[in-house]
This record gives sequence, structure tokens and C-alpha cells, in this order.
Amino acid sequence: MTRAQQEQLGLQAAAEVYKQMPVLPDSSPETKYIQGLGRRLYKTIPPEHSWPFQFHVVAQKEINAFALPGGPMFVNVGTIAAVDNESQLAGVMAHEMAHVYMQHSAKQQEKASLIGDLAGVAGAIAGMKGGTLGTLAQGGIQFGAGTLILKYSRSDEAQADAVGAIILWKAGYNPIALAEFFEKLAAKGGTGPQFLSDHPNPGNRRDAIQHEIAEWPVKTYAENSPQFAAVHKEAASVPAYSAQEIAEGAQSGRWASENRTNGAVFPALAATSGTASPANAPR
Repeated sequence: MTRAQQEQLGLQAAAEVYKQMPVLPDSSPETKYIQGLGRRLYKTIPPEHSWPFQFHVVAQKEINAFALPGGPMFVNVGTIAAVDNESQLAGVMAHEMAHVYMQHSAKQQEKASLIGDLAGVAGAIAGMKGGTLGTLAQGGIQFGAGTLILKYSRSDEAQADAVGAIILWKAGYNPIALAEFFEKLAAKGGTGPQFLSDHPNPGNRRDAIQHEIAEWPVKTYAENSPQFAAVHKEAASVPAYSAQEIAEGAQSGRWASENRTNGAVFPALAATSGTASPANAPR
């Protein structure tokens, strides 16, 4: 996939999120905070290698976060409430940004297209689901059961951990926090949240990251900001919905209507190539 194709696919998927999930408006304290944290992380990436990242919050109880091809990112309210500190939240976001940076979704799309060509099913998928959803399905992006599904391989995960650790370190956060959050989720047992099923364990994350940063210069890592403390406390009281409730609302068209009423409207952006700039960040 070309850069422009990846950006266009991401914009299509992001617009679909606003139809199928409850999204907080950009004016909400949670979204403003996530956008600020996203800009801090984004600035660590050389512009010539970056993407037009933008940051949004989904009013969902379950722990999850996902970044789409080209840069649109969504963080569940449940994730903001679940982290122990700002470094862990930054770790989740840096990890997702690394998937975009490494173009992992584009590789999935290439595999999906190859399989579709060989089996003759790509056209059938598009015909069955139609329009935008058919296009996204061929790109490995699936909506259903109140979640958006992006599956990654163990090697993708290892790369996202390594690149995410660099982003965290350059932004002033402890890279080990990335591993700590995955460990926290794994300790819950059972099938775990959607985030774990979409992100298979590539091995011992903590050891791998410690090895990665062993020879990096020592620095004093950032503590929790006052903004994080306020939003972390408020996240538990934000009206949010379960995956089942979101799936039911998507079928009835509830979220597309409520998002418009609440002022949560996906910006109408044209995919562009060249030097990237966060779409929803102040210039």
C-alpha cells in the first residue's frame, strides 16, 4: 500500500468508528488530555517518518486502544481508568503509534489481498458487506461485537514494543511502564480484555524492553501530571458502555445519531502524503 492509500484507509475506518461507537467530543476533558499526551509522544518522531496522527476517546468500559493506518487513534475511557499512572497510558499510546510507524496494518492488508486473490473471496466479501465496510474488511479491519478488530502477529508486537519504548524514552516516560500495563492485564486472568486478544504476547516484554534500554543514557522520568490525575479520577464517572451495548447501538444507528447530537463529529479530512502533522492538534 502507498502512503496515501494507508491514510485513506485509516480515514475511512475512523469515519466508520464514529458511526458504530460512542465517541466523546473533542471538547471533553478526556479527549483534550489524550490529544495533549498524544502530541507529546508525536513530537518525538522525525517529521519525515511520521504520520498525521489524531487522537480520540471512545466511551467504552472495556480496556482497549487502537490506531488505524495513517494515524487515527482511539483510546477507551476504560483504559484511562484502568492504568496506574500516566507512564502506562503513554505506553499504550506509544505502542499503538509504533504499529502505525511500522506500517503493520499495511502488511496485513497485503496478506488479505493475496489470500483474497488466491481464494477468489475478496469480491465476495465486498459484495456481502458492501461499500466502506467491504473495503475495510479486505484491509483486515473488522467491526463487530462492539469492538474494532486489528490482529497483530508476535513479531509485530515485538517491533511495536521496541519502537514504543523509544517513543516513551524520548518523551520522558519510563519505557518499562509499557510492559507493566500488559502484565497488569495478564494478571486479571480469564480471556482478558480485547486489547490482549488483539495484541498477542511476544514473550517476556519486560526483559525485552530492559535489554533494549540497557545502554541508553540515564534520565529522570516524568511523574503523573496534574492533568492526568484529574482525568484519571473523572474517567470512572464518565458515562460509558459495554461492548454488547455498543454492538446493539451500532445496529440501531444510535451512535451515529448521538455522536452528532453531542458534537462528536469526525473531521472531514482528505488523505495527504508528505510531511505529517496531527490532524486535531493545534498548529
